[in-house]
Amino acid sequence: MDKIQNQEEILVDKNSRGKDRNWRGRKILSLKLADIFKELQYKDSLIERVATCGDTLRFIRREDGSLKLYQAYFCKNKLCPMCNWRRSMKYSYQTSRIVDEAIKQEPKARFLFLTLTVKNVEGEALNSTISQLTKSFDRLFRRAKVKKNLLGYLRSVEVTHNENDNTYHPHIHVLMMVKSSYFKGGNYISQIEWSGIWSQSLKVSYTPMVDIRTVKETGKGLRGAVLE
Repeated sequence: MDKIQNQEEILVDKNSRGKDRNWRGRKILSLKLADIFKELQYKDSLIERVATCGDTLRFIRREDGSLKLYQAYFCKNKLCPMCNWRRSMKYSYQTSRIVDEAIKQEPKARFLFLTLTVKNVEGEALNSTISQLTKSFDRLFRRAKVKKNLLGYLRSVEVTHNENDNTYHPHIHVLMMVKSSYFKGGNYISQIEWSGIWSQSLKVSYTPMVDIRTVKETGKGLRGAVLE
């Protein structure tokens, strides 16, 4: 009788620069998120989806011997570190194509990187705060002075966790493409002014932290700086 051997192979996934993509580390973070959801008494079905995210991965072997992921289960939760990582790779590719076309159509345009924040909140208030954040963003970008020189933007919502006091910090990152005239005359919006109109859009009594900076061309060119 032939012996059946069970061999376990630890797969290594590296990017084009040879850096380990760290699936294990991201899986551990997803398990921690599931524990947080359990502590916050979220639905069992949600907790299970996040806890089992990435458990099933099926590969096909290419002719050159390398493996390609062709079937997998991911929870697709917006806070999941595993899914956020995969989503970021997808968005990075899409962003590169958008930026290429944008620069082609508007070669004199400038790019700004804007970060909009709110005060840290407890876990129970996270969902409602994110909803408030996105609605306030819409109000901000409907303002005449913001719209005046705006050619387009890409927006992403990020949430970080403060382990010291167990609070959450939701904030928005915005890549803005503006006309070159933005920096002339009364078109320019200073950081102080951004903070003021963001506070008004949020409808809060405090002045939230806002960061606004020009994307400057680097050794990789303007496209490389924008994507970075």
